[in-house]
Amino acid sequence: MNFHVILFATSIITVLVSTASCGKIKREVHSSGCPKNSVYKECTNFCPDKSCQNIQTVSSCFSLRCGPPACMCKEGHVYLDGNDKNKGCVSRETCNKLNKLRDAHVL
Repeated sequence: MNFHVILFATSIITVLVSTASCGKIKREVHSSGCPKNSVYKECTNFCPDKSCQNIQTVSSCFSLRCGPPACMCKEGHVYLDGNDKNKGCVSRETCNKLNKLRDAHVL
């Protein structure tokens, strides 16, 4: 009887460990396909994403609900181009410098 209990417990642990490992591998695969300076998130934000075009705009949007899984900019980064998220994300400082150059008509 003890043998069957041990065998059952071992089977359960094996399934749990396999499932946990599978989830980690899944996230790594998704993150590697994300644009520069972004990571794959299972729970995204419903509010509009910040980009260099709207970095100075204050948003009143607030949501506690999860949006669909997707790539999101890393902390401290925003999308370089809000219309083309495949261009990746840049730091907020880089965005501010680019906007100053654009405003000076250098770009």
